[in-house]
Amino acid sequence: MSKTYTIFGAGPGGLYSAWRLITKGGLTKGDTVRLVEWGKYKFEDGDCGTRLPAGRICSHHYQGNPDNSYIEVGGMRYLEWNNNKKTGHQLVTEVINKLNLNKQVVDFRTTENPLMYLRGKNFYQKDLGNGTTEAPYNTPGNNIKPADELSGNISKLMTEGSDIETRAQQCGFYSSGKLSENISSYVYKSGDTISNIGYWNFFYDQAGNEGYNYAADAGGYSSNVINWNAANAAVYNGEFAPGGEYKTLKAGYSQLFKALYTSAKSDAGKKGIHFEIKSGKRLHSIWMQEKRPHYYLATDQNPFKSDGDPQSTDYAILAMPPHAVELVARATRYVSMGEGKTDFLNNQKVQNYLESVIEQPSLKIAMFFDTEWWKKATYPPKLVNSAGNDDVFGPTITDLSLRQIYYFGNNAPGKSNGKPVYGILASYDDMRFTQFWREMDIGVDKRRCTPISQNYQALQGAQRATSTMERMVILELAKVHYNDPNATCNIPKPLETVVMDWGLAPFGAGYHGWAAHYDIADVMQKIRTPAKLGGAEADQEETVFLIGSAFSNDQAWVEGAFCTAESVLTEFLNLETIADTTKYPLICGCKH
Repeated sequence: MSKTYTIFGAGPGGLYSAWRLITKGGLTKGDTVRLVEWGKYKFEDGDCGTRLPAGRICSHHYQGNPDNSYIEVGGMRYLEWNNNKKTGHQLVTEVINKLNLNKQVVDFRTTENPLMYLRGKNFYQKDLGNGTTEAPYNTPGNNIKPADELSGNISKLMTEGSDIETRAQQCGFYSSGKLSENISSYVYKSGDTISNIGYWNFFYDQAGNEGYNYAADAGGYSSNVINWNAANAAVYNGEFAPGGEYKTLKAGYSQLFKALYTSAKSDAGKKGIHFEIKSGKRLHSIWMQEKRPHYYLATDQNPFKSDGDPQSTDYAILAMPPHAVELVARATRYVSMGEGKTDFLNNQKVQNYLESVIEQPSLKIAMFFDTEWWKKATYPPKLVNSAGNDDVFGPTITDLSLRQIYYFGNNAPGKSNGKPVYGILASYDDMRFTQFWREMDIGVDKRRCTPISQNYQALQGAQRATSTMERMVILELAKVHYNDPNATCNIPKPLETVVMDWGLAPFGAGYHGWAAHYDIADVMQKIRTPAKLGGAEADQEETVFLIGSAFSNDQAWVEGAFCTAESVLTEFLNLETIADTTKYPLICGCKH
């Protein structure tokens, strides 16, 4: 009897699930794999000048032409898997190999000596500790060292006495790690469970306000120092963070997801599997009835009203971030739940676990110029590394609302018929300053007509920035590269400026962090089967799954979406894994 697999969300997790089910899932002629996607994605183009090809991945090419230079305004890189050291992103690397994209892989090099502009002072990171340069923070002994050393020391205080070198050991630390007997603190004591401590709280306790601000400003990512789960933060802000070389694809990271779609479509045609995409549709509500997932859809024109009759499926995969899941849960509350129906998403246990991750808004502003003006600035970025490579992307780091700047330059994958165009990611911002930029989304001569909660710009691709936003970016670039707000005349007018705000619905965040007071391993395991967690009949087969990077061991990475999807496909749908899980558990507590 034929089966239907309905996947809600055509981001990395959803596309990966469809690809795996079709290519190696044991599906037969007559089976159906259906992708339901709110955004009207253009997979064939593989560019997101007007529509995104995969969730929060967006390689924006100048003027929307895939032959032109591009800037990543979503996820932009991965860590290449090192099989000897068992570090990096195993599944992303493996998928690229299986899709024969190896020749498209290029280095995404970051500088070893970033330019810094902090509290009005310019310096290069390597100048710290040379006896002449100090960071402008009242952190004696630490202000002559890079801020990541301070963050590393905080991590060591929490991880002392714990074995967490392997991925499996890290998972154990998340569940049961304790502060050592050597801890010196007024607030905390030896034996306290670290996952029940907020990272910001602990950092303040140990380094004070100035130390915390130094780490927050000079680290580049505000999201790394928020009050998230201290056990998880200790690993990812310390020496145990997953290693590997940053890589991307020559024509942009979006090409990976175009290839996933193309491969799934081709194999489905050969095998007689129905593969379809319902574009411009979203999951409105979902419940269990007669041991099957039932649901309503809605259209992009009227996303809050159910469209048509209820439908059912054999298997439902929610490849959606928590914000989008909560939108579905809200609508499900108003669906009549008679006898035999289970509204599992609004069960207290499910709601509690959905709130186990913190939404981290992220915003990016990209600019294209006809010259690389930054190379001739008073304070140019150091875009050469110790190996002599001169194609380093950055970053430059500042406490201004730009936060991080990456220099993509002329990376046009095709032949350009005109003058070269040079791109910079002028602002890579998260958490603290996204609201600073959002208020310039519309011009100063306009009133807001659409509520921010119903602004779906993130589904449509990067939008043109207002002239107000563009001028503000140039003003801050002048401060960073010239230490002079009057140096805006040295920066040419951009050829194009676009903005991508991932904090908008339905994503609600660019990435996520685990909250304190949760057993991360337990949440990873149970949130994958929300119907079972939410009170559906205990003896029935699991048929509803929740996947995505938010509830993974690799938050903020495509690897996280792939790993949660792979864990569901292998553990519940009986696929043979393509990963080597002997020293690489897909998720914490995984049984493989």
